[in-house]
Amino acid sequence: MSLESEIEKRNTELTTLLLEVIKNQKRNFKVLHRLLFTIVICYTIVLLGMVVGFFVYESQFNVTESVTTEFTQEVDGDSNAINNITGNQYNGNAVHNEGIDE
Repeated sequence: MSLESEIEKRNTELTTLLLEVIKNQKRNFKVLHRLLFTIVICYTIVLLGMVVGFFVYESQFNVTESVTTEFTQEVDGDSNAINNITGNQYNGNAVHNEGIDE
């Protein structure tokens, strides 16, 4: 009987120990779950703050639209020249001569 009672006693101790381990694992899981949830919320707040900050920063600048118009000039002959608005000269034989910047 002593051997059976010893086995029963150890079985009870092992069961109690396993139950404590399970309780600790559940507690650790809850803490980890809360920590992960908190981290996700913090990262979401930071991300939203960055997006709002970007839009506020970009709204400080005025957006201007520029209209460009193209003009086509035709040159007849070999020695005719066209001067564009920046002073560059284009000859009728397609030689490009840079203008002098002042």
